[in-house]
Amino acid sequence: MNRNEPVTLTNMCMITNKNKILVIDRNDPVWPGLTFPGGHVEDHESFNDSVIREVKEETGLDIKHPKLVGVKQFYDNDKHRYLVFFYHAKDFSGELKASDEGALSWMSKNELEKSKLAFNFDHDLPVFFDPNISEHMLDGKRDELF
Repeated sequence: MNRNEPVTLTNMCMITNKNKILVIDRNDPVWPGLTFPGGHVEDHESFNDSVIREVKEETGLDIKHPKLVGVKQFYDNDKHRYLVFFYHAKDFSGELKASDEGALSWMSKNELEKSKLAFNFDHDLPVFFDPNISEHMLDGKRDELF
């Protein structure tokens, strides 16, 4: 039995400032809508370094001490697995500056939950907000939180 499979590694970071959360309104035609900044892990890059880099590229902010809060896994149409490492950061510096990825804004949790979110992102939010949930598994058969 082969225990290896191709996997794409990605990240996403919820950045908070008091009671506000930074969101990005993605321009991506495949996955448009509000979500948190993030992107792909590069070859030989640590997960921590990748989320710091992606946040900087998409927001202009330098986050410090991002905390891993959970993971999402899903399969694309070709049955290729994706892992998304979810982080939370409260400590940051720099000037907020949008990238080509999309517009940035600060929202309350309530405003976020009432907004047009990226597909299935509403199912990811409990992993960020509930310390008893650490995983979101999504495939053609199930959509579960653990």
